[in-house]
Amino acid sequence: EALDEITYARAKGQPVYGEVLPGHLLLDDSVYRNPDWASAAGYVMSPPFRPREHQEALWRGLQSGNLHTTATDHCCFCAEQKAMGRNDFSRIPNGTAGIEDRMAVLWDAGVNSGRLSMHEFVALTSTNTAKIFNLFPRKGAIRVGADADLVLWDPHGTRTLSAQTHHQRVDFNIFEGRTVRGVPSHTISQGKLLWADGDLRAEPGAGRYVKRPAYPSVYEVLGKRAEQRRPTPVQRQG
Repeated sequence: EALDEITYARAKGQPVYGEVLPGHLLLDDSVYRNPDWASAAGYVMSPPFRPREHQEALWRGLQSGNLHTTATDHCCFCAEQKAMGRNDFSRIPNGTAGIEDRMAVLWDAGVNSGRLSMHEFVALTSTNTAKIFNLFPRKGAIRVGADADLVLWDPHGTRTLSAQTHHQRVDFNIFEGRTVRGVPSHTISQGKLLWADGDLRAEPGAGRYVKRPAYPSVYEVLGKRAEQRRPTPVQRQG
């Protein structure tokens, strides 16, 4: 239903953007009927996973250009924390992990299936986001002057997703047991190699605050539209 509203607004010329989580493209509400309480609770998040027919609608949203980027809503809670709601469903902390698997899951289910092209994959995971959040071309582009933040992609590499092997500090993986084809082989941040064929070299505290201009280009567009709608003195008198 949210996608329908975004699509309607864009058809009317409104500069509206939409995002989708890879989990909502692949998982449905059957996860909440798992007889194992801890497993079902591990999938509790907002918005919750929906019936299966919602997945195809979201894929169409990506393909049509009405959804522009993918996110994770990465918010980790371990089993002990989820257990706060064992006797009261409303007290289960809302959130799942996904930041480590986001790109591989989207490539495997999107590009490998023919739903998306590799160029659309790059736009959805990088370029579009940088533009929406006013970071382009510092981010979202490989060019002189851009930050040296790069991901080298191996379209033939495989990995089985599991809480036993991921690097996210949480004991649950919503994609547990899923094998994906297409994985990052190397990750470079600030010109430094942080991930190389399974070897994680990131150091805590190495991140930095990235300043952004206050207003992305869409504000200029909206300002011009508002100016055109402003009545002239003659119109005011009438």
